[in-house]
Amino acid sequence: MAIELRDYQQDLYTKTQSAFRSGHKRVLVTVGCGGGKSYIFAKMAEQAKGPVLVLTHRQELREQTGRLFAENGIDARIEMILTEANRLGQYERPALIITDEAHLSRSNSWMRVLNYYNTYTVGFTATPIRLDGKPLGDIYDELVTGVSVRWLIDNHRLAPYEYYAPTAVETDGMRVQMGDYVIKDLEQLMSDRAIYSDVLKSWEKLAKGQKTIAYCVSVKHAKDTAEMFRNAGYPAVEIDGGTPQKKRAEIMQDFRDGKITVLCNVGIISEGVSIDDVTCCLLLRPTESHALYWQQGMRAMRYQPGKVATIIDCVGNYSRNPLFDAVVEWSLTQSAAKKPRINPEGDFYIRTCERCYKVFKTAPICPYCGYEYPLHPREIKAHENIELARITAQEAEEAERKRKQARIEQGRAQTFEELLAIGRAKGYKNPAFWAQQVMRGRKR
Repeated sequence: MAIELRDYQQDLYTKTQSAFRSGHKRVLVTVGCGGGKSYIFAKMAEQAKGPVLVLTHRQELREQTGRLFAENGIDARIEMILTEANRLGQYERPALIITDEAHLSRSNSWMRVLNYYNTYTVGFTATPIRLDGKPLGDIYDELVTGVSVRWLIDNHRLAPYEYYAPTAVETDGMRVQMGDYVIKDLEQLMSDRAIYSDVLKSWEKLAKGQKTIAYCVSVKHAKDTAEMFRNAGYPAVEIDGGTPQKKRAEIMQDFRDGKITVLCNVGIISEGVSIDDVTCCLLLRPTESHALYWQQGMRAMRYQPGKVATIIDCVGNYSRNPLFDAVVEWSLTQSAAKKPRINPEGDFYIRTCERCYKVFKTAPICPYCGYEYPLHPREIKAHENIELARITAQEAEEAERKRKQARIEQGRAQTFEELLAIGRAKGYKNPAFWAQQVMRGRKR
């Protein structure tokens, strides 16, 4: 059975073929989560003139791809990347390599395989940046971009979403490695029992009974979260990379069958896994990684008629990363920019409604519940006179100067008590924990 592509998928297929004909050897293709990239690379495997090797990094993705290829009679070798890296030289050289979730392909195992075969390669990802925000131009020599997430939503290829941010956690002073927060610090941060209580209350208010994927910080955090839901009477299970493969398969099937309501996971359901009737994502891991944020949060946006996904961000990730349907200019050479909070016109890009907790693009009135906001001073000036836009940009610079000054003051504080006083002055929810984290970071 020949693979039939939708118009936007066919366009990506054609552009990729043109890139190869133009002399490029490694092409990176980006299309939004849920845009059907597996069908595009299945078409490429079907049409390839020679052996095809498909590389994935998880068993669930390997099985998912294998089912699609088998259903359509496509002949290809589908391997886990670690398995292939350990078997180099045992198979014939492929004419085409297809890498799934290509934002991971800078790791040693991926590079070892790609460099060994040195053949035509096409990588697919919804987020063409590494998890630390760095570009992929040292691996791929051409970028082919597909339709936007907003287009996919408007054309019923992705479900629309409602985004709630009922609570937030304070991450100031936390250590960062490889572009994201240190897991050990996050685990301690999220162990606060008050946070667990807020999570359960928010979920019961906004998504009670919905099939939910919870993204947790660590195995312990995931187990504690699942236990919290079970104690409240909701079927919940923890799953992580250390869960035996047979048990993982059973859990995933039970989740698909509706026997599990809340699946609390660590690093298992961040890329590629398709469960169409998931309607809620519960974000419990603070991250500064755009790629990780999008890969996790959009798992609930698989399209079904009438479906509206519910995203509950309990850790304020929306304030660190662009929302899923934001316009992002991807590049093979430029790192992902940190998300600015204020645009050049002086408006906040997004805000959280104080009444209903929904997150929405800048507007003086909440489009969901009608709550009317008093204008922020910067917004008042921007609305009073458009010519004052440059002044508001200067104000943004002044705000950044004040933030730098605050960091200097933090650096001058030498004792726990001095840091505690700063944390209290800033209004942190847990100033003692913040001060403790800063002191611990200095000792390392």
